[in-house]
Amino acid sequence: MDYSKMNKNELISLCKERNLKPARGKKKKELIAILLNDRTVQAETIVENGLNGIPLKVEMSQSNRLSKSQTHLAEEGRHLNDDSSISERTLAETMVEFIPYVEELFKRLGWDVVQEKTISLYECQCYFEKVGGPTPNPENKKVYMKPDGGILFAVCGEKRIPLLIVEDKVQGTNDHLFEQNKKRQSTGNAIERGAKNIRGAEMLFAECPTFPYVMFASGCDFHSTETIAKRIEMMNMGIPNHYVDISKTTTPEQIQSRIDAIIPSIDIKKICGKSIASVFVKAHKWDEMKHGSSLWKKEEQIQILKKIVDEVIESFPIS
Repeated sequence: MDYSKMNKNELISLCKERNLKPARGKKKKELIAILLNDRTVQAETIVENGLNGIPLKVEMSQSNRLSKSQTHLAEEGRHLNDDSSISERTLAETMVEFIPYVEELFKRLGWDVVQEKTISLYECQCYFEKVGGPTPNPENKKVYMKPDGGILFAVCGEKRIPLLIVEDKVQGTNDHLFEQNKKRQSTGNAIERGAKNIRGAEMLFAECPTFPYVMFASGCDFHSTETIAKRIEMMNMGIPNHYVDISKTTTPEQIQSRIDAIIPSIDIKKICGKSIASVFVKAHKWDEMKHGSSLWKKEEQIQILKKIVDEVIESFPIS
């Protein structure tokens, strides 16, 4: 998550969500420091540490502080080069090229398409209330989710129907450590935070017969020899992930062939009334390939998203 792109109110809300205090009365860079040092550092002095130019609070030596920062980032499946930012930029480019395709499809039906960066818990409750959920709590306007690719809505007059949510998850630093001849660490647990957004999306799509929630996951932690990808299946009603394995001998043509095989199997209909996320995993083994080898490419994501939205429009509009 790139905290520098968030405004002060968004940072305060995120601090509250993570039970980090104090939040109010702080400057933006101090809030970023608190978030970056969750459970690690609480101090008064702010210094520059060279981590993407973002200051950190310190009450320790600079070397120890940087070590702590690296450890915290590793727990989230990140390192100092911040490959998650690279993948998020790729997804942003994907959405820019993909959205006109969606706009054209829905224009034929007389609907406009808008992209929102965030949606509050209150808004999700408003959709859920239509099918019998609890009365929305206005206080929940301060709590929100912010999917990496945003949320697409079809809009016609006062009608506003959710179409698609897209997430991006990168996890794994053992390949990076392996290149440096350093000891392997345990795999992280950042992916489990995705469960929050999935449950929020369930409320949002409560009226829909489909669940167009897409997660692109990549990195060595998701390789079939690890258990992390199975955690996704656990929070996704046991439905297997769509998986693309990358090795030293894998050619671009083979990758495309595997994606071609996945696309016909995509099915976003709910199962037994349960919302099933569409999870696409692309992974390499930590001791075989370099860090970042299995990042999703824009062209690959666009192919998959077009298939998803084609399925969305089959059940649109909602009766």
